[in-house]
Amino acid sequence: MNESIYAPPEADIDVRETADGGYYVVAPSKFLALTILTLGLYLVYWFYRQWRSVKERDESSIWPIPRGIFYIFFTHSLFADINETLRDKGISHAWKPGTTATLVVIIALLSSVLGNVSNQNIGSPITDIASLAAVPVLAFFALLAQKAANVASGDADGSSNAVFTGANWVWMILGGLIWALSLFGLYFIVTQPELFVDP
Repeated sequence: MNESIYAPPEADIDVRETADGGYYVVAPSKFLALTILTLGLYLVYWFYRQWRSVKERDESSIWPIPRGIFYIFFTHSLFADINETLRDKGISHAWKPGTTATLVVIIALLSSVLGNVSNQNIGSPITDIASLAAVPVLAFFALLAQKAANVASGDADGSSNAVFTGANWVWMILGGLIWALSLFGLYFIVTQPELFVDP
C-alpha cells in the first residue's frame, strides 16, 4: 500500500453506485394526481425526465426528448434500467418490470385508439367511457415504475418531490377543465342521445 498522503485513493469507485439512483423522484400521490388530471399527458414529461436523469447519470448520448414523446417504444428499456439499478444496489423491491412495461404500453395504445374512435362518434358512449377509464388504469401501472425509481434513488416515499409547484397546478387545472367538459358531454350522450344523432 502506498503510504504517501499525496497518492490518489486506490479503492474502486463505481459512479453508478455512488449516484443517488439516477432517477426522477416523485411522490406517489403527486404522480397519480398529475397523470390522471392531465389525462396521461404528464407521462410524456415523466418519461423525458427519467431519461434525462439516466443520460446525466451515465453520461450517455441518448436523446431524452424523443424518448419522452415516443415513450411506448422505450418503456421496457427504462423499466429494465430501473430494475438493474435496484439489483446492482442489492435492493429487494417486489415488482415485475417486463410485465408492468407491457401493460403500460398496451393501455397507452388502447387509450389512444379509444380516444380517436370516440372522437369519430363510433361506439359512443361505450368508447367515450372506456377512453376516460383507461387513464387511471394507466396511471396505476406507471406508478409501479415510479415507486421502483423512488426506491432505487433512496427516497421510497418521494418526499423530496411531494409539493405541487405553480406549473403543476396550472396543468392540473387545465386538465381538470377537460375532465369536467368530457364528463359533462358524456352525461348528455348517455341521458339525451337524440341530441347527437345526425338528422
